[in-house]
Amino acid sequence: MQTPTFTLASGEVEILTSVIHAWCQANRMDPESACARAVTATAIDLMEAGFRTRESLSIALANALAPDA
Repeated sequence: MQTPTFTLASGEVEILTSVIHAWCQANRMDPESACARAVTATAIDLMEAGFRTRESLSIALANALAPDA
């Protein structure tokens, strides 16, 4: 997993973990799996891009992971 090039405040770490936890539950995915780690890396990239609220990160992550229509 890539190391972030920015700093997360403690509240932002909570947002990241809650979004990843919700994604893992919704997709019946083990949080320790390679897939979940890849999703976490994507979420970190999205937070670095400015999606720093729970709602905006959840939506951006869903869009980033959606198959091409």
